[in-house]
Amino acid sequence: MRDETVKKLDSNQWEPTRREVLGAAAAATLGLLSRTATGSGQTTQPAASRPAAERLSQKLWWMRAEKTRARVVDIRSSSVLHASVVDPVTLGEMLDQGIQNLTGITKTGGAWRSVLRDVKRIVLKFNSVGARNINTSEAMARVLVGRLAAAGYDPEKIVLVEAPEFLTGQLGTGQVVRGWGSAIEVGGTPEPLAQYLYNAEAIINVPFLKTHQIAGMSCCLKNLSHALIRHPARYHANGCSPYVGQVIATQEVSSKLKLNVVNAVRVVVNHGPDACEDDLVGYGGLLLGFDPLAVDSVGLSILSMERRRLGLAAGIEVPYMMSAAEMGLGRWRPADIDRIALETDS
Repeated sequence: MRDETVKKLDSNQWEPTRREVLGAAAAATLGLLSRTATGSGQTTQPAASRPAAERLSQKLWWMRAEKTRARVVDIRSSSVLHASVVDPVTLGEMLDQGIQNLTGITKTGGAWRSVLRDVKRIVLKFNSVGARNINTSEAMARVLVGRLAAAGYDPEKIVLVEAPEFLTGQLGTGQVVRGWGSAIEVGGTPEPLAQYLYNAEAIINVPFLKTHQIAGMSCCLKNLSHALIRHPARYHANGCSPYVGQVIATQEVSSKLKLNVVNAVRVVVNHGPDACEDDLVGYGGLLLGFDPLAVDSVGLSILSMERRRLGLAAGIEVPYMMSAAEMGLGRWRPADIDRIALETDS
């Protein structure tokens, strides 16, 4: 894709209505997260200054690497979807532009190498819930594996988790290692982690963007937390808070999470995490970032924006995001996120 086909949208270039809607959505997100923390309409900042939160932040590589603001790339295309069918060429161009803008490296292969460096064994963690109706995982997997192979990573060392099973044979990727490894503590209880995590050197998190009738939202954090532990059903009380953050905060998980690539080509705006056609919106986008909480914050603003546009109640409370913020797991306030909004021409 030629450089001139991508428009960076800053505060001077947004269309007024889009700027106003996004601003309102971001403000709504800020208010919703704050209300979740207090249980009231009063807003408050998470207690990120607590010593425990500071200690966790110092251990998380994405907090050390992004010392001031967390960068999140929000790239959209009006031509990536034809009805409900994904155009893989456009999707690949979007991914190229996204990884380049996230890393600041203009060569796609070099951008991927800066993220993954010399790792060999890579897990691409998709989401199988509602995937058949959303119908974008196959295209996403093909594009990701192709880009990684072009950057020098062996497809046989890449494992697709919760992607369509036939792709393993077609793309020549590795087999998922089944079973359970060592345990971490979740809610005061030992919980074994999936063995494929221990076999991997790096995880690329590839969630959908969906509402969730228990947790409020499913995106980066929840796509990993409740998939990696053996007994996820035990940890849905209180909107999955604080369990989501407890899983992601562990060294076993956080050290291997190298990138979040949110598949927001089609977004579930209501009645998630399952997906039916009436609850799907063609957002035509990808979100890329290192900090999973920051990416989720942007994702929540998108859900709020799309729900408002459809006349749905925009408010979505996500308790586990606030508890993750209080733990020091990442950045969530719009002022602490460098949101790079891009659009590609058709």
